[in-house]
Amino acid sequence: MFFDTAAGLYMMMKMQFQNADTLALRSKPPITREYEQQERADKKELKEEYEKSKMPESGFMLRSEYEEKSLSKDKNTIKVEPAKVPEEYGMKYVPVPKYKLVKYNSTPGFVELQIPRRLNFDREVNGQGIVSSDFTFMVYPSIHYYASADCTSTDLYVIPLDTSLSKLERVKQANIIKRETKPILSTSKDIDTPYIFRTLTPVDFTPDNKKLLIKEKTGYRFDGIWKTDLWIYDFETKKATALPEIREAIANYWAQTKGANLDESRWDIYPMGFDENNQDRIIVCAYGYTGKVPVFLGTWSIDTGGDISKLQALSGSSLPISIVGYRLEYNGNESREYTEAEEKRLNKEEKEHKKEKKRLQKAKEKKLKQQYKLKLNQLEEEYKYKKQQSIENYNGSGNSYNGTTGVDSL
Repeated sequence: MFFDTAAGLYMMMKMQFQNADTLALRSKPPITREYEQQERADKKELKEEYEKSKMPESGFMLRSEYEEKSLSKDKNTIKVEPAKVPEEYGMKYVPVPKYKLVKYNSTPGFVELQIPRRLNFDREVNGQGIVSSDFTFMVYPSIHYYASADCTSTDLYVIPLDTSLSKLERVKQANIIKRETKPILSTSKDIDTPYIFRTLTPVDFTPDNKKLLIKEKTGYRFDGIWKTDLWIYDFETKKATALPEIREAIANYWAQTKGANLDESRWDIYPMGFDENNQDRIIVCAYGYTGKVPVFLGTWSIDTGGDISKLQALSGSSLPISIVGYRLEYNGNESREYTEAEEKRLNKEEKEHKKEKKRLQKAKEKKLKQQYKLKLNQLEEEYKYKKQQSIENYNGSGNSYNGTTGVDSL
């Protein structure tokens, strides 16, 4: 009984307040009432905007906001943070690998692309990258696997390096998210013939980092490598040039001097790198596989334009090979003492970072509140002036309005 009486009194009071608001509203000129309605709507919108600015970014946003955030961004401005071990694991010691920078093509011709078995499951893997001698960019191969034909292809990409970091950190923090959009060289994507693999491997840069020597290997999964082709990429002209002339020169020489048809036998070339005394010439070794022991077919050279091929020696050669590019190499793990000290340092930095983040958040909220109050005051002053002007204009037009009768004089 008591609750029914209280509810009834509450409803009566609510109706009285609503009636009072209605009478107060109707006792004013129409334009004034319109201004007051606009003022309430603008205040509500301003408050919603203020409350929204204090909250973290949400997936529920206006279409215009979504389109603004969907605009493309420069990849070089994206900060890629290194992965961290979650604190909840409670690990006291986790081995931290060390790395060092070493020459990429050392010894000459040694570096080969290793295709791991997981390529069949991941469908794409990245090979070892080669870094220019000025540490401004990296080139790396991306190998793709096509399950329908059980074959592979390769693209060669460039990643610009962050020159604000140390040389080692530039290479460690190189990320494919910042790679250039288009590859500088790609193998054929033809998958009509099953079990074919085509790979690209950087060999080395010229000393001025303007050109890159690349080898393309083509083979059959169950039959090994068929042949190796040479490519030169010019970073100034942005063009890749094939050098088939070196294979033609080797085949012609052995056909004319020994009557041997290399096309009927398995043979291949091994690009060693650029001649240290002449960066416009590439040193290549050739071998024939006609028996159990490979047959040496000579040391050859070809210019970067593919115009002149030369036989350098038939019994080995001591031609010096330039070694320019760098790569990252695993160098063991950091000591336990170093790791624990580094953990303490990082924990301290993390606490300071959280403290600073909290301080900045408070400062941001304070600033937002001040801006909100300032806009609210400006809004109230603006509508106060408008309402005052509307009443003066209304009375000055011959209408009898004093703001207290509750009836508009029309």
